[in-house]
Amino acid sequence: MPRTDSGSLARLIVRVVLVSRWAMVPLFVGLAIGLVLLVIAFALRLWSFALQITAMSETGVIMELLTLLDLVLVGGLIVIVIQSGYENFVEKIDRRHAPDSPAWMTRISFSGLKLKLFASLMSIAAITLLKALMRLELDVSETQVRWLMAASVIFLAAYAVLAFTDRYTHSGDDG
Repeated sequence: MPRTDSGSLARLIVRVVLVSRWAMVPLFVGLAIGLVLLVIAFALRLWSFALQITAMSETGVIMELLTLLDLVLVGGLIVIVIQSGYENFVEKIDRRHAPDSPAWMTRISFSGLKLKLFASLMSIAAITLLKALMRLELDVSETQVRWLMAASVIFLAAYAVLAFTDRYTHSGDDG
């Protein structure tokens, strides 16, 4: 009889663990709402940029373009997290009901997802560094630029380590 109770408890635990993945859905929905808000922020920033373009210096134009590019990269990062996160942690998306889904979604592994996320984060960090370098004469201290450069180097080193370990792990799987 204790075996039956133990087996029932084990099945209940497994069921709770499996059902708990659905707790991620509101987080993904929240990110989708955040993406819509990011699109609105992008449109407002673009409109403001368009209205002020004739009065802006070359540096100002480049700074605004970098800001828009930064918003686009963050949006792409959100899309990657929503789509691949849902598929990796909640359930597979039935492609018959989503024929317009991106092709990469069917091919990306969790390892590939990590590399894509790191690449996006590195790009965002690089743009932030570039913007700081361009504002160096105006309102950014050399210390701030050094910290941004250090962060960029850390991102690059972490990406290299992740790519190396993934390659090493996968080459061990082949043999």
